[in-house]
Amino acid sequence: MSETLNFNPALPESRQFTPPAEGGNGAIHKPGQYQNLIWQTRSHEPEHWELELIAALEDLFEQGAQSLPELVDGLNKIRLHDRQGEAWSEASFEAFLQVYGY
Repeated sequence: MSETLNFNPALPESRQFTPPAEGGNGAIHKPGQYQNLIWQTRSHEPEHWELELIAALEDLFEQGAQSLPELVDGLNKIRLHDRQGEAWSEASFEAFLQVYGY
Protein backbone atom coordinates (compact mmCIF):
# COMPACT_ATOMS: atom_id res chain seq x y z
CA MET A 1 0.00 0.00 0.00
CA SER A 2 1.35 3.43 -0.87
CA GLU A 3 1.88 6.34 1.48
CA THR A 4 -1.05 8.78 1.71
CA LEU A 5 -0.14 12.45 1.39
CA ASN A 6 -2.17 15.40 2.68
CA PHE A 7 -1.46 17.43 -0.44
CA ASN A 8 -0.62 16.99 -4.10
CA PRO A 9 3.14 17.46 -4.66
CA ALA A 10 2.60 17.44 -8.44
CA LEU A 11 0.74 20.76 -8.47
CA PRO A 12 2.64 23.79 -9.76
CA GLU A 13 3.76 26.39 -7.24
CA SER A 14 1.46 28.99 -8.76
CA ARG A 15 -1.78 29.13 -6.84
CA GLN A 16 -3.56 30.49 -9.89
CA PHE A 17 -5.30 27.44 -11.31
CA THR A 18 -6.07 27.16 -15.00
CA PRO A 19 -7.42 23.79 -16.10
CA PRO A 20 -5.35 22.20 -18.86
CA ALA A 21 -6.81 22.33 -22.37
CA GLU A 22 -5.77 18.76 -23.15
CA GLY A 23 -7.00 15.57 -21.54
CA GLY A 24 -4.96 13.14 -19.45
CA ASN A 25 -1.56 11.82 -20.38
CA GLY A 26 -2.90 9.53 -23.11
CA ALA A 27 -2.56 6.32 -21.15
CA ILE A 28 -5.14 4.12 -19.52
CA HIS A 29 -4.13 3.47 -15.94
CA LYS A 30 -4.19 -0.15 -14.88
CA PRO A 31 -5.83 -0.96 -11.54
CA GLY A 32 -3.30 -1.20 -8.75
CA GLN A 33 -0.52 0.42 -10.81
CA TYR A 34 -1.44 4.08 -10.41
CA GLN A 35 -1.09 6.24 -7.30
CA ASN A 36 -4.37 7.96 -6.55
CA LEU A 37 -3.70 11.32 -4.92
CA ILE A 38 -6.51 11.99 -2.47
CA TRP A 39 -5.91 15.73 -2.03
CA GLN A 40 -5.62 16.55 -5.70
CA THR A 41 -6.38 20.28 -5.53
CA ARG A 42 -4.00 21.53 -2.90
CA SER A 43 -0.25 21.89 -3.17
CA HIS A 44 0.42 22.04 0.59
CA GLU A 45 -1.22 21.20 3.87
CA PRO A 46 -3.40 24.09 5.05
CA GLU A 47 -1.68 26.51 7.39
CA HIS A 48 -3.26 27.41 10.74
CA TRP A 49 -4.40 30.78 9.33
CA GLU A 50 -6.15 29.06 6.39
CA LEU A 51 -7.97 26.66 8.71
CA GLU A 52 -9.11 29.59 10.88
CA LEU A 53 -10.37 31.44 7.79
CA ILE A 54 -12.31 28.41 6.56
CA ALA A 55 -13.89 27.87 9.99
CA ALA A 56 -14.82 31.56 10.24
CA LEU A 57 -16.41 31.54 6.78
CA GLU A 58 -18.42 28.44 7.68
CA ASP A 59 -19.64 30.18 10.85
CA LEU A 60 -20.60 33.30 8.92
CA PHE A 61 -22.56 31.26 6.36
CA GLU A 62 -24.32 29.40 9.20
CA GLN A 63 -25.26 32.78 10.71
CA GLY A 64 -26.91 33.77 7.43
CA ALA A 65 -24.23 35.79 5.63
CA GLN A 66 -24.97 35.70 1.91
CA SER A 67 -23.10 38.60 0.35
CA LEU A 68 -19.52 39.73 0.00
CA PRO A 69 -20.06 42.80 2.21
CA GLU A 70 -21.52 40.58 4.96
CA LEU A 71 -18.55 38.19 4.78
CA VAL A 72 -15.96 40.99 4.81
CA ASP A 73 -17.72 42.76 7.68
CA GLY A 74 -18.00 39.50 9.64
CA LEU A 75 -14.32 38.64 9.20
CA ASN A 76 -13.27 42.13 10.26
CA LYS A 77 -15.58 42.07 13.31
CA ILE A 78 -13.85 38.95 14.62
CA ARG A 79 -10.48 40.44 13.64
CA LEU A 80 -9.58 37.64 11.25
CA HIS A 81 -7.62 39.84 8.88
CA ASP A 82 -5.57 38.97 5.81
CA ARG A 83 -2.10 37.39 5.98
CA GLN A 84 -0.48 40.80 6.40
CA GLY A 85 -2.77 41.64 9.34
CA GLU A 86 -4.74 44.20 7.35
CA ALA A 87 -8.52 44.44 7.61
CA TRP A 88 -10.35 42.95 4.63
CA SER A 89 -11.99 45.13 2.02
CA GLU A 90 -14.31 43.76 -0.65
CA ALA A 91 -11.56 44.26 -3.23
CA SER A 92 -8.86 42.56 -1.15
CA PHE A 93 -11.12 39.58 -0.37
CA GLU A 94 -12.06 39.19 -4.05
CA ALA A 95 -8.36 39.34 -5.01
CA PHE A 96 -7.57 36.71 -2.36
CA LEU A 97 -10.26 34.40 -3.76
CA GLN A 98 -8.94 34.86 -7.30
CA VAL A 99 -5.51 33.59 -6.25
CA TYR A 100 -6.39 30.97 -3.66
CA GLY A 101 -9.67 29.83 -5.21
CA TYR A 102 -11.44 28.91 -2.00
